[in-house]
Amino acid sequence: MKRVPLKFKKMYFVLTILFSVSFSWTPLSASTQQMTIIGTASLRGFLDPHTARLDLDGDGKKEKLQAGGISRLSHLIKEIKSENPEGTVVLSGGSDLMRRYFHHYRGEAIFSLMSTAGYEIFSLGNHDFDKGPEVLAGALKYAKFERLCTDLKVKGTPLENRCVPFLIREYRGLKVGFFSLMTEDFPIITNGGDVALSGGNIETAKRAVEKLQKDGAHLVVGLVHDTYEKAAAVASAVPGIDIIFGSLSSWYSKDYSTVGRTILLNGGENGNYLVRFDFKVDDTGHIDAGSLNYSLIPVVETVSVDKKTESLLAGYRNKMPETTPLGKTDVAWDLTKKALRQGESPIGNLLNDRLRKKFDVDIVLNNGGAFRGKKVYPPGIITDTRLREIDEFGNRAIRFELKGKYIKDVLERSAACFDSGGFLHPSGLRYTVDLKKAAQKIDTDTPGRISVTEKGERVVDIEILDRNGKWSALDPERVYRVITNSFLVNKSGDGYFWFKRYGKNFVDTRATFYAILEELAQSSNIVNPGKPDGRVKIIP
Repeated sequence: MKRVPLKFKKMYFVLTILFSVSFSWTPLSASTQQMTIIGTASLRGFLDPHTARLDLDGDGKKEKLQAGGISRLSHLIKEIKSENPEGTVVLSGGSDLMRRYFHHYRGEAIFSLMSTAGYEIFSLGNHDFDKGPEVLAGALKYAKFERLCTDLKVKGTPLENRCVPFLIREYRGLKVGFFSLMTEDFPIITNGGDVALSGGNIETAKRAVEKLQKDGAHLVVGLVHDTYEKAAAVASAVPGIDIIFGSLSSWYSKDYSTVGRTILLNGGENGNYLVRFDFKVDDTGHIDAGSLNYSLIPVVETVSVDKKTESLLAGYRNKMPETTPLGKTDVAWDLTKKALRQGESPIGNLLNDRLRKKFDVDIVLNNGGAFRGKKVYPPGIITDTRLREIDEFGNRAIRFELKGKYIKDVLERSAACFDSGGFLHPSGLRYTVDLKKAAQKIDTDTPGRISVTEKGERVVDIEILDRNGKWSALDPERVYRVITNSFLVNKSGDGYFWFKRYGKNFVDTRATFYAILEELAQSSNIVNPGKPDGRVKIIP
C-alpha cells in the first residue's frame, strides 16, 4: 500500500503510476476534462453546528471550535459545484440518520436538508437502519438524491424500489459507474429486519465492476461503508475500481492513498470537514496521474451559511421540542456515583444485557465511570435529554476476542478500582470482590506500556453464563467474545491495557450507550431496570 503525504492545503502530486483499467468502453469525444468529488460520511444527524476539536493547519494541535452544520456544508457544496457544474459529484457515505432530528422527524428533516444542500449520491450505512427498514424506507421518500444498496437484499422488504444496486452518470461524455458496499458486520450491528447482505464485500465488488464496465463505465467509484482496512482489502483484491470513498472509519483522510491502481479517500464523521478530490480524465478514459489534488476543508465558523438551507433548518428546529419522549419507566434510575462505583448497578445490568444479546457475545464489561447523569432519575418519561446525560462521553461498544486468563487480570483491576470510575459492571459473568484482600497495583509511568506490579487477590468465584443458562467457572484458556467501550479499549482507560494488548479480531460496532438505550426504550416502551441479581458481590 502506498500512502502519499499531504497537508490540509491543496497540493498537487505527480505519481509514477498511470491509473488505468482495461475494459470495454466508448471513447470520449471530449479532450481531458476536470472532475471533482466532494462528500461527507457518517453525518450522524449533526444538522446544527456542534463543539469539536479540530486540527486546522495540520500541525497535530487541535482547537475546540464550533464545527459542522448542514447550512455551512450546503454553502461549500454549492460554491465548489459552481466552479465545475458539469463535472462535480456530491457523495454521502451513509449513517446520516441519527440524533434528535431523526428521533423527532423520522428522517424527513435530515434527508430534506441533505437534498437542499446538494447531495447527489448516497449509500446506505448501518446507522440508517437504527429504527429498522420501515422507518428508513419512509425517510427515503424525502431524499431527492440517488440511493445505492448494491449488496443488500431488499426485494420483499420495505426498501424494495427505494434504492438501486448500480448507477452510471454521465459528465460531458464521461461515464462514471457507482456501487456501494455495506460492512460485513451488518447482521450484528444493525436493526436490518428482513434486509440482508447478498454476499461478501470482495465478491460483490467484483460483480459490480464487471457489471458497470459492461454497461460502458469509463471510471468506477465504490462507496464502501466499512473500515479503511476493509476498503483497502477490497481495492487490493478487485482490479478495476478507480476510486473508493470510505465511510465507516471515524477519522478523516489527511491525504489520499493508493492500493494498486485504486485511490482511497475516507470521509470521517459528523460533518466537521468536507472532503474534496480533484482530478482530470483524458480522452482514453484514464485518470491523469499528474492532476490529483486533495483538499480537506474545515467546516467552521468562518464558512458562510447557505440561506435557503438555513431557512429550512430553522423551520424544523423551531417546531422541535426541547426534549423528545422515547419511552417510559415505572422505577427510578439511580445514576449516582455510589450506585455505579460500589456494587452492582441495575442500569448497568440493563445496558450490558442488551449489548450481550444484540451483539451475540459471551461477556460484556463496562466501567461505572462511563455512565454519567450523576443523579437519581425519577419514574416517568424517558427522554433523549436523559439518555444524552447518561451517555455524556459517547463511548462506542467494541467487540473482540480475549482469553480467559486475561479476564481474571481485568477483574482484579476492577476490584482495585472499587469506589472509582474504573469499577466494572458485567453481563454474562459474575464475580465476587473481597475488599479485605490485597488490591492489584499497576505501573503507568512508562509511556504506552502499562504493567502490573502486584497481581491482586481480591477477586474470587468468577463464573461465565453459557447459552443454556448454566454457570461454569472461567476457563483461562478459552477464547471469549467480549464487548466493552472504546475508552477502555482504544485508550486503555482506567488502566485496562489487557483489551488492546491481548484482544483479537476487533470490531467497532459504532453503537453508543445512547443508541442502545434509545433502541430499548422505543422497542419496549416501558423500560424498568430489574433488581440486582448477584452478578457482583462485595465482601466489605
